[in-house]
Amino acid sequence: MARAPARPGGPAHRPRSVPPSEGPGAVPASLIAAARLPQPTTTRLVQLVVVAAAGAAFAAWWWLVKERDHWPGAQLDCVPGPVPPGRDPMETVTGFTRCVDGVRLDQALVVLCGPLALLLFALLAGALARARALSPRRTRPAGPEMAARLAAVVPEGAARQPLLLIHRGRGRGGGLGLGARADGTVRRPRVVAGAGAHLQPERDIGALLRHEAAHITARDVGRVRMAIAAWWILLAGVTVPLAAELALRPGDIGGAVSLRLAVVLAVFGLTLCGVLRIREHDADVRASADPRDGGAVAAYIARDRPPTLRRRIPHLLGLATHPTRAARLAALDRPARLWGLSVPESLATGVAAGLVFTDTALLITALTPDSIATGYRITGALTGWAVAGVVTVALWRAAAVRHPDAYGLRPALRGAALGTGVLAGSQLSARAAGDWTDAFATADGLAADFSLANATAGRATALSLALIAGGALFTTWAAALARAAGAAPHGPRSGPACAAAVALSGAVLAVPLGTWFLFAALAAVEADSVPYWGAVDSRAWVIGGTLTLLGALAPFALTALRRVRPRPRLVPAVAVALFVLPTAAVWIPLAGSEDTSPRRVLFGSTVPTAPEAVLTPLPPTPSPAPPPSRSSFPSSLFPSSPFTTGRGGDALGRSAGPAAAGSGGTTAGTGPLHRLSGAQRGPVGALGGPGGP
Repeated sequence: MARAPARPGGPAHRPRSVPPSEGPGAVPASLIAAARLPQPTTTRLVQLVVVAAAGAAFAAWWWLVKERDHWPGAQLDCVPGPVPPGRDPMETVTGFTRCVDGVRLDQALVVLCGPLALLLFALLAGALARARALSPRRTRPAGPEMAARLAAVVPEGAARQPLLLIHRGRGRGGGLGLGARADGTVRRPRVVAGAGAHLQPERDIGALLRHEAAHITARDVGRVRMAIAAWWILLAGVTVPLAAELALRPGDIGGAVSLRLAVVLAVFGLTLCGVLRIREHDADVRASADPRDGGAVAAYIARDRPPTLRRRIPHLLGLATHPTRAARLAALDRPARLWGLSVPESLATGVAAGLVFTDTALLITALTPDSIATGYRITGALTGWAVAGVVTVALWRAAAVRHPDAYGLRPALRGAALGTGVLAGSQLSARAAGDWTDAFATADGLAADFSLANATAGRATALSLALIAGGALFTTWAAALARAAGAAPHGPRSGPACAAAVALSGAVLAVPLGTWFLFAALAAVEADSVPYWGAVDSRAWVIGGTLTLLGALAPFALTALRRVRPRPRLVPAVAVALFVLPTAAVWIPLAGSEDTSPRRVLFGSTVPTAPEAVLTPLPPTPSPAPPPSRSSFPSSLFPSSPFTTGRGGDALGRSAGPAAAGSGGTTAGTGPLHRLSGAQRGPVGALGGPGGP
């Protein structure tokens, strides 16, 4: 397509919805290989980390929390005795609350043992597999002629010179045959060639070794080996043992959890296969970008045999670990096509984020027991940064090479797939498998049923549509930000600018994503309208929402700055003024007022106060003294959900707990939705409504 003619007195006209005429086909492989942006292999590995963390965290909760009945005993130990004469009963209630919060914090921290153990075992398994593959029984040093051939194709400026080894197997059945593989570590790289590799023509040997040297330059050997080890650990150490144990459990929850674990493993496996394929493309592009290659890599790939019918089936199912000859040649012909964002990649990223959010939120809210909404917003930021590490980076790469995925309606389509994936992942999480306390007597209060199937049809539909539309808006915004910032493979608008965009994306997603999951949890337990209103009528939510709104305006601000062409020193000052001044204008009156409702502080009495009738605090109701039997506390100390339904106990999530005194006293609950804004102490639970001190 020819470039559009320039307008008189202005630059060439380019439609906003169509990529510039250069297109991804005009970007040379040398520019792609030397770019200062994360390669597709790196971003795909982020998905693996998130999915693996989700599966390992649930396994740790199952074996270290639910299967250990000492946790209910630890909560029972928090039950206070009779209040001594002259002591304030509220001190006893506060001590009981802090004790229960400490127990739940210990439970949440124990869950971290799962991802940490998976990382440790993956490192150990990868080291053992590497030592076995490079042992003297399997390999031998190459002769000086082959070693010189490897040294001749190593990229200039490489930190380490890899050592060439020859596999001792004979023929294709006993080793690598005519192929080779990259191995070793970053400090001690190795290339293992097949016993018959030296029989090939000189040009083919150079292409083969250059491809393996590109893997070493990209430093993906160790990370991929760890990912493969993690998949086998999840299969043999998590999915199979849990499925075998759940098969003997009564009820439907065993099958539901087994199905979800199988889905987690399948998502991990499909993502791993995608990583293995994309790393081959990255290595091909790096190898062909070498000026000494002269088309040898493409010629070597072209001589490969076409896949048989048996090999095509895994490719159709997404289970192939190596790309086909046609796919490799197409990537070499247009290397920038690898820098797009596909719909399956967006969907897989959303599923990974949805799977990991709930377990992460339970950990963060245990660290912030006085403000559950704040914990959800922090989790939204952490999950948002993980999503941005894949989606925002991919869109930044696409805009840098003028890929069509960064223009038109394509970003919105990818965003809709991202939102659908988050929705599916949240419902495929093991926490949404059923009512744990009804199925297992040893389940603690954090074992809630977070499935939207329990919500009303109207709320579930509204939340689903909001999430899908929000995903489309986010990716559209991320693509606009990359285009407005002038994303490029090199220079200050490459790596550093992309990192800043990822940081901004996490901040923009924090409040919307955290609020959605909080509302989804409330809808799953059929909470009334009070917690929804209290969650958004808080200072932190208003300030965070202001930052989100201002962050969404960043593409427009960058476009305006590029038009006026200010001095580089003025750009940070303008950016700070854009975000800080409006936020301060909202924060200063909120911080200077004792009223915790931003609605009344910012708008006064001009705003209708109908919700105040709903949020009117109720008088405290004394509860009877706790019986000595442990079995009498299942509904108070170990509620079936951390969110109450509004039909009994505390109105906003603090379920009724034991009495602080032997004969009547103020009650305190144990649900983690107490004091969502950390201000009130009345029956409204300090969600931000009236009734606080």
